[in-house]
Amino acid sequence: MRPGWHIARHALSGRRTRTILLVVAVTLAAALVTAVSTGVRTVQATVEYRITRSIGNVDARIIHRYGSPFDAGLAEEVRSWPDVDEAAPRTEGALTLARLDDRRDRDGRRLRITAQARGVDTARNEAFSQYDILEGRAPTGPEEILIDPLTGDSLEVGVGDRLRVERFGPPIELEIVGIRDRPILGALQKPKVMVDTSIIEEAIGREGRASLISIILDEGVDVPAWVEANKERISTPLLLEAAERARAGYDRQVRASRVGFRVGVMVSFLACAFIVAIGMTTAIGEQVRQLAMLRCVGASRGQLASSQAMVGLLIGGIGGLLGAPIGIGLAAILRWWYADLLPGGLSVPLEGVLLSVFGSVAAGLLGAAWPAWRAASTTPLEALANRAKAPRRSTILVMAGIGAMLAGLQICLLAIPDSEIRFLVYGFVGLPAVHIAYFLLAVPVFALLVPVLARPVAACFRLPVTLVRGNLHDGVIRLGLTAGALMVGLSVLVSTWSNGLALVDDFRERVRFADGFVMKTGGLGEEEQAFLKTIPGVVAASPVGYLPLRVAEEDRLGTGEFAPPNVVCVGFIPDEFLSFNRVDWIEGSPEVAIPRLSEGDAVLVASEFLIARGLGVGDIIRLGAEGDEHPFEIVGVVGAAGLDMATGIFGIRSIYLDHAVSCVFMDFDVVAERFGTREAFIMQLDLELPEDPTEADAAEAAITEIVREEVPGAIFASGRSIKSLVDEIGGRILAVTTTIASAALLLACLGVGNVVAAGITARGYEFGVLRAVGGSPGTAPRLVLAEITITGIAAAITGTALGVHLAWIGVLMYEDLAGIDLALTIPILATSIGAVVVVVSALLASIPASLSLLRRPPRALLATGRAG
Repeated sequence: MRPGWHIARHALSGRRTRTILLVVAVTLAAALVTAVSTGVRTVQATVEYRITRSIGNVDARIIHRYGSPFDAGLAEEVRSWPDVDEAAPRTEGALTLARLDDRRDRDGRRLRITAQARGVDTARNEAFSQYDILEGRAPTGPEEILIDPLTGDSLEVGVGDRLRVERFGPPIELEIVGIRDRPILGALQKPKVMVDTSIIEEAIGREGRASLISIILDEGVDVPAWVEANKERISTPLLLEAAERARAGYDRQVRASRVGFRVGVMVSFLACAFIVAIGMTTAIGEQVRQLAMLRCVGASRGQLASSQAMVGLLIGGIGGLLGAPIGIGLAAILRWWYADLLPGGLSVPLEGVLLSVFGSVAAGLLGAAWPAWRAASTTPLEALANRAKAPRRSTILVMAGIGAMLAGLQICLLAIPDSEIRFLVYGFVGLPAVHIAYFLLAVPVFALLVPVLARPVAACFRLPVTLVRGNLHDGVIRLGLTAGALMVGLSVLVSTWSNGLALVDDFRERVRFADGFVMKTGGLGEEEQAFLKTIPGVVAASPVGYLPLRVAEEDRLGTGEFAPPNVVCVGFIPDEFLSFNRVDWIEGSPEVAIPRLSEGDAVLVASEFLIARGLGVGDIIRLGAEGDEHPFEIVGVVGAAGLDMATGIFGIRSIYLDHAVSCVFMDFDVVAERFGTREAFIMQLDLELPEDPTEADAAEAAITEIVREEVPGAIFASGRSIKSLVDEIGGRILAVTTTIASAALLLACLGVGNVVAAGITARGYEFGVLRAVGGSPGTAPRLVLAEITITGIAAAITGTALGVHLAWIGVLMYEDLAGIDLALTIPILATSIGAVVVVVSALLASIPASLSLLRRPPRALLATGRAG
């Protein structure tokens, strides 16, 4: 047996209790890394899954500006463009569907409907798969069809039934192989089905033509930047644009979740390293003296180094190997508990597992190397005479200075201009620097707390103030560093909660729009608008007008033969509209634009207008009847992500686009003054609905009936289902990340608790002396609890500060890498609860080891030897 292994075996077996406690601490630390990384990756997978299922995974698309079909062969060229992962043509059309048995309804009418059909290449559709399937599967061949619940209810059919496509010519029979999960949102929604492209081509007699080309880009590509860089590859009247996923900002939400994963893994890895390192240096004085004895009997420095390396390798390795599956198991339990919130399934990241094992082993080796270096760097006699010494004030000041410098270094790294390089440097240099900084700063924080809390804590535990103050002062570095290890769980909780709340708030704000819509193609008169405001449950209503206007010949919008003579003028009340809808100002600003609108000579235009027409802020167009045109200045270019998402889900995307590309927005009163009409095409409603979903559905049904009876020709559509979808996604993020952060906090506290318990066990000689000089049996346990109380408070203060610091850096990283401008939010309640948990868990972890001191006589405690 090699001497180093022999020494290591005796060192571990000679202190079995301490060894077991350290292995448990390392196991929990490794489980922390694996659980956090697996949990965060699982949440990330669910976020991507829900966004894909809600609005699709298409990043960009090519459309015809005026809705005409175009050559589907262009998709083959698009696939060769840079950063394109997949591209496929989509053919859209209307199919008249009927039952094969010609069943009739109660009024004797044959059951048949006209549905909006999407034609896909069933051989390539897997990459573009969007729909959740309620029953069955997606079509895999030209004889199959996927329907929605509205189609199934209208035709009274289900999976396995056959339908007939009626057309001019022989009918086409299709088998229903699946029903997609699509919420029924009201009268505005139309039946939608999915079939192979060949079916639509055969039904309408049009081959090789596409309604649009869907494009999926490579991972991590900035969609708006890619669209801008490649828009010149196609010619007018085709248009390359970002899809709803990017237009509504959800591609940034996906990128943000990936940023959160990387940061979470790094933070938990550093937490693991601190816990393991502080555990391995427990009772360092005793370890130094034992190694010095070995040198006295002939052990070489190399043998001491190899023995300590084996100690660190064994404790770190065993803990890492045990902790990784425990962490995955905890994440799996989380996935099972929140199965309805995590439909994306459990996702185990290999990097998280490897980091947990590597971090445990590396920290174990480094922690074990410190006492070996101390013993090898001095003579055996000096090492044998090693005693615990009261720390110098200068040492504490130096630690504070180094901590401040490291924190400052991390802030200075933010000045790196390139965002990708800045993030890499932050992950590998900045994060370790700021964690080491706060780890060291925990010592001066603890030192500052001693004179403030020594007296009240002594009174709480019925101990002499001088005993408590002296013990705290002598152990300020040991206890301060323990607080530094204990703080990491709280910092994870604070930073995760802060960034999570900010992300959810941004998530919801990004798609803010009205609670409901009333639409009438013939226009809503002033009396009808006034009536809609009086419907029970309607808090406020804002009209949106619709008026075609002629463009002066020399100001035609567009190019050549494609220039339309008219635009759609949308009249709206700016203040009311902005209170209902989140508007993104692509050009211009509301502070300048809104007052200009009321002056009567200014308009806003949609972002599609900017792309399709090439006109922007400052340009003048003349609008009105022929011979009576008025000049209007474009004062803003706007987009509304919520309306982008709503139009996609309602199924009126093509109508919306047709209007938007030739659409100007004008003050409602100016429309009335200049063009003599106050009719509204749409009324946006702010509704006050019951919180109970069933009661809310009943209230909306009542509004629907009132609108149908009292405003003939008008239909009501609810936006609540879409908002609920957004709230559901945001709620999933917050609920699950909260659980992950809480689990991380508990794992970290338990890990450090075992380190504390190992420290108590190693200090048996110190407590034996206290008993031998007249201390009561309860003095030592109470003294330990007093130390741990102040240690926990120091950890709570330092951990909160680090968590806020990390949250602030997280806000900057989200803006850099995901393009999301978040506000720094400090979660007061969660932080307070986390701080209490830190103190209480540290006390609970130390109670068993403290109580063990009661059962041991002074002689047994003195026999354990000096640890300090």
